[in-house]
Amino acid sequence: MSLPAPRRILVIMLRRVGDVILTTPAVRALRKLHPAAELDFLVEPPCHEVLHGNPDLTRVLLYGSAPANYLYWLFRVNRAGYDWVIDFMGNPRTAALTAASRAPVRAGPGHVSHRWAYTHPMTQSADRARYSALEKILMLRSLGLDADAGDYLPRMSADPDSEEFANAATRRLRLPGGLLVGLVPASRRETRRWPAARYAALGRLLRDKLGARLLVFWGPGEEALAREVRDGIGTAAHLSPETRSIRQLAALIGRCGLVVTNCSGPRHIATARSVPTVTVHGSSDPAAWNPPDSPLHAVVRREELACIGCRSNSCPTQLECLRDLEAERVFAACEKVLSLTARPS
Repeated sequence: MSLPAPRRILVIMLRRVGDVILTTPAVRALRKLHPAAELDFLVEPPCHEVLHGNPDLTRVLLYGSAPANYLYWLFRVNRAGYDWVIDFMGNPRTAALTAASRAPVRAGPGHVSHRWAYTHPMTQSADRARYSALEKILMLRSLGLDADAGDYLPRMSADPDSEEFANAATRRLRLPGGLLVGLVPASRRETRRWPAARYAALGRLLRDKLGARLLVFWGPGEEALAREVRDGIGTAAHLSPETRSIRQLAALIGRCGLVVTNCSGPRHIATARSVPTVTVHGSSDPAAWNPPDSPLHAVVRREELACIGCRSNSCPTQLECLRDLEAERVFAACEKVLSLTARPS
């Protein structure tokens, strides 16, 4: 398959911080293939923040969720004159936007019921067991594009204001030199949330055995959980300051030598900021969300359970995959990752 060379390209991935971050390697691949093309990205706020300063993009277009905004974008995409529209989201709304563009190349997931919207369906792995960022590059390759499948780690640019926020926060908390470990105990899904008491036990191990200081992260509606973890650790644990943007959160994460997290957006922010991670998985599938063959991004889960990685949002066994996962097991993974890097705190 040979596609006509584009002058203007639109990439669509509207929401979820992690999903937007994991689309950036595909954007980078498109930029390498077509360095002179205009390359736009349609995304909802606040996820657009992770694209701020992305050198591969010409424009970041903000999509609002109101019905009138949908009609506006149907009209605007129709009139924009895109040569390629690549819909990585593949829901009914993004499919309709893609169809409305009337672009000569309209690409989207080939397995969805609304594939009628696409002139060029993209092939996906049948079992969804491939790292999402790599999957998107391979979707481009299924179109006959020579996209670089070896360059699949996401990246997120720093910005001076957010970096100064992080500098001021670490000064205010009087964090000394040495190892700073970030803990991210929250997740919007209960089936992905390792218990607060386990996070606290891990924090004590990191403090007592490695001399680490702990920074417990939180977002809207998560402060009580973060305080529970902080208080359970005691000495050497700090609550992160309130962050008013994703970019401030990313800058603070960038100060850590290691981040321990559930399968959630901050986990992908850490990867994009080149911070080593240890991720606790329950219902989520690490193959889809962790970089393959990367010793600096470790996974811990109870492989002995038949139901592990069930991908369900409910649990008939009282979340034993998370409830009974010992802090010592996660600590061992932290030690192993830290032994491989001399990253400063």
